[in-house]
Amino acid sequence: MNYFKLLTCLILFSLLVSCEEEEELPQTKSDPIVSINSLMGVDSLIKLNLSKSVGSPVEIKYISDATVTAYKNNKELGKLAYRENGTYELPNQYLESETEYEITMTHPDFNKVTTNTIAPEKVLINDIKLLDDASEGKTTFKLKFTDDPSQSNYYMLLVKGISNNISDVIQYYSNDIVFEGNLNVNDNGFEQNMLRGSRSFSDENFKSSQTEISFYILNDDFFVGYQEYKIELYHISQDYFNYERSFVSLENKGDIPFSNKTNLYSNVEGAFGIFSSYALDYKIVSKQ
Repeated sequence: MNYFKLLTCLILFSLLVSCEEEEELPQTKSDPIVSINSLMGVDSLIKLNLSKSVGSPVEIKYISDATVTAYKNNKELGKLAYRENGTYELPNQYLESETEYEITMTHPDFNKVTTNTIAPEKVLINDIKLLDDASEGKTTFKLKFTDDPSQSNYYMLLVKGISNNISDVIQYYSNDIVFEGNLNVNDNGFEQNMLRGSRSFSDENFKSSQTEISFYILNDDFFVGYQEYKIELYHISQDYFNYERSFVSLENKGDIPFSNKTNLYSNVEGAFGIFSSYALDYKIVSKQ
């Protein structure tokens, strides 16, 4: 799924002291590395992509002859059907919120693979206001939603410009503490620099369940012909939160002369990859 094409801009830093090293992804030699990848939205079909990495340099090949089984709350739903380009899906079975899903993959050439996710509940946008700060050359948004304080929650925010029924993801900025320096405009130290380009955040810094987030777009940063903006609030699983941040850190690492080794997060047992889920709410606001 292509909702999450990440930005990869990073400034240099000069010193890193006492940084714990972690292993990177293994280099493919003779044994193939199996990978499962799936990011499913609530109310969408249960599906995933299955591939293997072989050779050096690495070559990605789709796996088309595996047996992939889905379970819902520990009860078997059925076998996923192979479509094309490594994609398997379960016909007429749609992801439900607050429900646990497990996938197993068996193949004569590989060890058994298992993974699971709990689909989150949609978090509604209560209100969103748009303020055109023409004198400062920016447009500011104030988004309100209700966070459940009884559990740890993870989110992602996308901003899209809409013109002639075509939408484009556009860059936004924020000084709000919830982003902790993730966005490209921020520069708050080593940890934040490794995360620059990430659009995810947690509720760790929320002061109350009634949450307001402020962010803005620069009027010179995008095509000014957008008539509307689509603000998308994703309630994501912790696994995807960890995966997205590790992915961004790896992308940023390539531009840094001094950095610690980084693992790409995986929640797949017996293979690599990510099997995760989200619930989406959005609102469209007109340009003033």
